[in-house]
Amino acid sequence: MDYKKAEELKKKYGILSLGGAGKEDENHVRDILIPLIDLIISEIDKIFMNFYLKEKKEVEKIILAGGNAFLPGLFEYFKDHFTKREVVIANPFSKIFFPPILDKTLKEIGPSYAIAVGMALRGVE
Repeated sequence: MDYKKAEELKKKYGILSLGGAGKEDENHVRDILIPLIDLIISEIDKIFMNFYLKEKKEVEKIILAGGNAFLPGLFEYFKDHFTKREVVIANPFSKIFFPPILDKTLKEIGPSYAIAVGMALRGVE
C-alpha cells in the first residue's frame, strides 16, 4: 500500500472499532495504529509521573493538537485512558475574532494550526 492510500485510510477510519464482515480495511488500520498510540500514551504516563515526582502536582488537562487530533476514535481513546484528566481538542482560534461563517471551518482545521497560531499570538499578548 502506498503512503497516500495509507493516509486516506487512517483519516477515514482512524482507530474506531467497527468489527464485522467486510470491515478488513477499518480493522487493519486500527490494528496498526493502536500499538503506536499505546506507546505514545505510555510515554505520556511516564512524563506525568516524572512531573508529579518533581513538582508534586498532577497534570489536569490534555490538549490534543496537530493534524491527527481529529483522527476518528482518538479523542475517545484518550478520554478512556486518562479518566482523571480533562481531554480536549485544541482550538487555537478561540481568542481570535472572526466572522461566524468561519466557525465550523476553523474548528475543523484548528488543531493543525495550533503551533502557528500560538506563536503568532505570543507577540500580541
